[in-house]
Amino acid sequence: MNSLQRAATIRKGLYFAAIVVLFTVSMVWRGMIPVPLGTSTARAAQPFRWANDHTIQSQAQRLEVWELDPNESEADISGSALRLALTGSRGIVVTGLWLSAIEKQKRNDFHEFEKRVQAVTKLQPNFITPWIFQSWNITYNVSVEMQGSGDMYYYIVRGIQLLAEGERRNKRSPDMRYQIAFYYQNKFGVSDQVETLRCLYDLSCMPPSERDPENLLDQTTKEINYEAFRRFCTHHPHFVRRLRGDEGTNLDKHAKEKLRAPNPEDVIRFLRKNYEDLPCRYRKDLVKDKWTDELADPSSTVVFPVLPPQFNEGPNEAHPAIATLDDFAPTVGYFSAYKAARAWFSYSLLLVPPPLKDDQGNPIPGPTPPPGVGGYDPAKHRVPRLPMLIIFRQGAPRAQSYQAELEQKEGWFDAEGWRIEGWFPGQSRGVVVGAGREWSLDEWRQAAQMWQRHGTDYALSLGDRYARLQAEAGNPNTLPPNPTPDQLADENLRKRYMANNAIRYYHSNRSVTNFAYFLASAQAEEMPMTIQARKKLWQADQARKIGEPLKAIRLYKEGLDQWKQVLITKPSFHRLPPPDHSDRVEEETFEYELAYQRLLVEHDERVRDRANLIAHTANGVIPFLSVPFPKGDATQRSGPDPLWPTVNREELKWFVVENVAGADFSSPFVRTLAPDGSPWVREDIKEAIRIRQGVSRTAKVPMAQSNLPSGQATP
Repeated sequence: MNSLQRAATIRKGLYFAAIVVLFTVSMVWRGMIPVPLGTSTARAAQPFRWANDHTIQSQAQRLEVWELDPNESEADISGSALRLALTGSRGIVVTGLWLSAIEKQKRNDFHEFEKRVQAVTKLQPNFITPWIFQSWNITYNVSVEMQGSGDMYYYIVRGIQLLAEGERRNKRSPDMRYQIAFYYQNKFGVSDQVETLRCLYDLSCMPPSERDPENLLDQTTKEINYEAFRRFCTHHPHFVRRLRGDEGTNLDKHAKEKLRAPNPEDVIRFLRKNYEDLPCRYRKDLVKDKWTDELADPSSTVVFPVLPPQFNEGPNEAHPAIATLDDFAPTVGYFSAYKAARAWFSYSLLLVPPPLKDDQGNPIPGPTPPPGVGGYDPAKHRVPRLPMLIIFRQGAPRAQSYQAELEQKEGWFDAEGWRIEGWFPGQSRGVVVGAGREWSLDEWRQAAQMWQRHGTDYALSLGDRYARLQAEAGNPNTLPPNPTPDQLADENLRKRYMANNAIRYYHSNRSVTNFAYFLASAQAEEMPMTIQARKKLWQADQARKIGEPLKAIRLYKEGLDQWKQVLITKPSFHRLPPPDHSDRVEEETFEYELAYQRLLVEHDERVRDRANLIAHTANGVIPFLSVPFPKGDATQRSGPDPLWPTVNREELKWFVVENVAGADFSSPFVRTLAPDGSPWVREDIKEAIRIRQGVSRTAKVPMAQSNLPSGQATP
């Protein structure tokens, strides 16, 4: 072998050795091969221990950010293989699929659109924007294109399922968890056809044997088995009441959304229509092609409602194994979509940084801390993109308040239950369902507890600590606006600066979250007297809708008397002291009063009698003034009275109901003042509500301003 051949052989050997060394080093660096002496405790092995702690695998385990970690994400083998096969062209393919999905959506080809969305998310599983955007797109844009409520429900479900699948792929995203909660809260709370969507959601939570229409029929005659149907109504009173709808034929928007199942046959027809293909929580036996009462695998992409796994910080939150057999489920009670939203809101808080704390370990108001400060570990915590952090944190108690409000809106107040009349043969007085549970009261009590705990945990309720912070901050004008680290080294200056900062953020946080109102509202609504006042006013509203004005007048009067006592008992509920403020209770108060006054003007003879008395008294000053409402008006008048055209007569009745105090029909808020000496409702709020409800009057009644009968006030 000559010198050239020998040099070539040596060079090849060196190349091969370098390859082996580099490959071995890479395997050690990745953590596939243990670092020699990496676990040794000897002092000389310190560099090896350092190297062992800084391998890719050890860092991934410490930071919890590797794909095969079940705590971080669920591995998708097919998706990983596809991404590897595309090498550097993945971005081009994703862009093409995204544009194609948009085109399919424009053409209403939603089946192909969904395929392309799934392909995009497979190629970009750890980029959360496609998951959030496309799930929102399906839930909101695609669903509203559907004509039938069942199709709309299906696409809302698909949007939530898609985002839940993305959350399983990216378990360190608080934004995804928050968005899932928001979809539940919004689509089943205020969206179009919300009554139908809520009923379909209820069916998704029922065991198939409970909602199987065949189990409600006599197997021999195929007629309704009224005993089985009664049990169904008893177990699911919310669903049945919502499905039946209000009595009467009211034509407002809310009433048009009612499903109107006035007979048991209509209920069974609705169950049959939505039995087979409805997404639900339960497993289907594919061999027998039959639904079972066994809960489906929570990792399944078709289960609905999708719920977060059980976590220690939310022991009472809904999870995949929780029972929703009926409305009296022991843990969650009536399991509406608000309960699912509450669970996801609570689950999202596990990923956000903890609040700042003072030297005693108490939460203190302040900005979002930088990484490494106040327990903020960037390996475990993420700051959500939207909304701002203090609003993000109040999702769970807000969902609970919505749940309590839902119970009130649908007529579930106390343990009295709801009487179903006309459905059950031989039951002349009907059948009472939903009795035995304080529906609204229980939910408001839980809301009050959650808001109080929320205020404590995030320093929205400081109590006596506020005065101590003020004393500690001193004069804020003597503090530097942006102290340097050297200045903050002064312990006294640091404490003053933190106290001043806390006071500033305290007011800011309470302002942007409206926390004071939500807390005061929950604490007032949990009182039994408030529940009874709300119930009476709700009954009055129902009587008005079904065309029973005299009954409605009586109920409104009783309800307003009770409502006034609530406002006296809870002045912070009626009107919060500055700087906290909310007009909501004043608006509600006048909405109740205005509904009552409109009924009085239109239907109450006592108001006409008092109007005649006013005119008769004024006759002493204006001798030719006639009576606006003579008895037998329709037969005795030969023609319209020029002194009392229709507009003046109506205005006189309004004058009576708005100004006469002490009469048996008078509103308890007329001509009286709140405990703080101000009007119960400000005039600007009254005028805004009158305009909103179309109650406008321009004419003025010509009458004397003196010699009015006792109990009569002047304008």
